[in-house]
Amino acid sequence: MDQQLHPDPTIHLPRDAYYTAIHTLSGSLPAPVTDTPDDRIRRDNAAIAKVAALLPANAAEGELAAQYVLACAQAMECLREARDPVAPLGFVVQCRNHAASMMRQSQGALRMLLRLQEVRQQREADTGAADRAAWTEHCAAALMAQSLAGTPPEAVDLPPAPAPPSVAPAPEPAAEPVPDPAAEAEQYALIYPRRTALIRQLGRLPDNPSFGPPEDYLVRALVAGRTPALLAADAMGCGGPGP
Repeated sequence: MDQQLHPDPTIHLPRDAYYTAIHTLSGSLPAPVTDTPDDRIRRDNAAIAKVAALLPANAAEGELAAQYVLACAQAMECLREARDPVAPLGFVVQCRNHAASMMRQSQGALRMLLRLQEVRQQREADTGAADRAAWTEHCAAALMAQSLAGTPPEAVDLPPAPAPPSVAPAPEPAAEPVPDPAAEAEQYALIYPRRTALIRQLGRLPDNPSFGPPEDYLVRALVAGRTPALLAADAMGCGGPGP
């Protein structure tokens, strides 16, 4: 019935994009707390809430938000596996390295999402630019959707392009995202657990450190933080100035 009311296939594309994104995310998340239907639903609902909290307004933003949530979940799972007391040392190191990689990927996805959202918001503030962007998106979606249905491109009925404005305002440069000291401290602890343990034990940088000292704001975050990697460094002890 819905397709009869809306014969244009592009009507269904955003809905299908979100449908596919959440099912792909659900199939890639770490296992729930227990292997029960209720806990699986709780895990999936939590992932949906995290994606929705990032306010994705289109398919591209939704995909980046899902990538961020998935990378964070995999990083936390690797940290959990690394704290297994009977796990071999090589496996622990591998888990920590993978967690650090996932943390970097999650931060990269978040930065890209914020940049896309800022550009979109600037575009939406300009009526002419917003109309041209909506026309371009509709034309691209229509051509691809109709191609899947076997319609030749020249037979696709596209809407007329909006009239260009007389003067197009120059977009403002995108601002760099504000650094997150807690996230940077977590990443530093994953890469340099012994340095982190030494800094936390002293409550400051050591005198004449044999390694490149982190910034003051990062030292404060390393000393005061209570994230999983920082607590794991406390359990390890400093053990010398190595990584």
